[in-house]
Amino acid sequence: MKKQNVVIFLITYFFCVDVMLAQISRPRKIETSIFAGPSIDWAVANTHGYKTIGVKGGGVYGLNIDLNLHQTSSNYYFSTGINARHIRFGLEYKNNNYPYFNDETNTWDTINPTRISSTFTTVYLTIPTAIKLKTSVFFDRLVFWGLVGLEHGIAVSARSNDEITREDNTKGKYAKIYQYKKMAIFKESLYIVLGMEFIIKDNTKATFGIGYDYGFNNIFRKDYKNLISNLVVNAHTHRIEFQFGIIF
Repeated sequence: MKKQNVVIFLITYFFCVDVMLAQISRPRKIETSIFAGPSIDWAVANTHGYKTIGVKGGGVYGLNIDLNLHQTSSNYYFSTGINARHIRFGLEYKNNNYPYFNDETNTWDTINPTRISSTFTTVYLTIPTAIKLKTSVFFDRLVFWGLVGLEHGIAVSARSNDEITREDNTKGKYAKIYQYKKMAIFKESLYIVLGMEFIIKDNTKATFGIGYDYGFNNIFRKDYKNLISNLVVNAHTHRIEFQFGIIF
C-alpha cells in the first residue's frame, strides 16, 4: 500500500512539475493588452469643389487580444479586439440651405453661405482582424513586431464645428453640429502597425506602435449630396496613430 502511495505521489509530482514548466517555457495562447494614444488625421475629398483643410488631432484607445497561431513559438498571432477611434478631419466647400439656430427669432433657420469650413469629429467602434508577426527577444528585453490586416468599424457619433462666410462677407461660427445622418454607418479600413515591446517582468510588457489607417469606403453616406452641384460628397480618411500600451 505504501509503495502504491509513493508511486501515485511521484507520478502526481512529476505531472505537476511538467505542467508548471510547460506554462513557463511555452508561449502563451492568448495575450491581452490595453492601449491609448493620439493620432494625426486628414481626409482627401474626391468631389469637385471640396478641399482638405490641413490635418487634425484625433485619438484612439481600446483592448487588443492576440491569439497565438503556433504553440511552439511566439512569432505568429491573429490580432483582434475592440477599439474606439476619434477621427477628425477638415473640409472646405460651398453649399446651400445651411441650417443654424437664429438667436434673434429663437428658431432654426437656413442661409446660403458662400463658403463653409467644417471640422468633423466622428467616433467609430472598430474591430481589427489582422496577422501579427513578432521577432525573437533581443537583449533579454526587446521584441519587435509588425501587423497588417483590416479594421471594421461602426459609427457611434458625428459632429462638426463650422465656420461660414456669408454673402455680405461676414463670418459666423457654429459648434457641435449634429452630422451623424451624413456619416457612413460602417467603415472598412486597411490597418498597418509597426511596433516594439519592452519586457518588464515575465509576461508583463510595455508596448509602443506607429500605425497607418486608410479608409477604403466613403466616410459619408451615399445619399449625402451637395445642394449646389447635386454631386454625391465623397471623401476617404487617412490617419497615423501613436499607440502606447501594456500587455498583461
